[in-house]
Amino acid sequence: MVWALALLSVLLMVSSLASAVAVQAIARQRVATIADLAALAGAQTRGEPCRAADDAARANDAQLVSCALDGTDVVVTVRRPAPELVTRVIAALGGRANDVDASARAGPS
Repeated sequence: MVWALALLSVLLMVSSLASAVAVQAIARQRVATIADLAALAGAQTRGEPCRAADDAARANDAQLVSCALDGTDVVVTVRRPAPELVTRVIAALGGRANDVDASARAGPS
């Protein structure tokens, strides 16, 4: 009986870690997509590129961390908080989950 409970605990911990890794990978991809969208919005505007990039990031529940013009290209970095599952699993292990950041560059073709 004790071995069964120990095995169940280990399986629960491993499945929680695997779920957290999968959720983090999905979050990282979503933030990268938001960064691409924000950079494209900035590159396609005729007005203020960084404002357009910020609007695109906010529309997708992300924060524009940085925006710069490099010649005719717009370079952005966006951030979202770590997913709740990841935060909980990392906290259970005694750590702190980092926010998810991604950068992108876009310019006229």
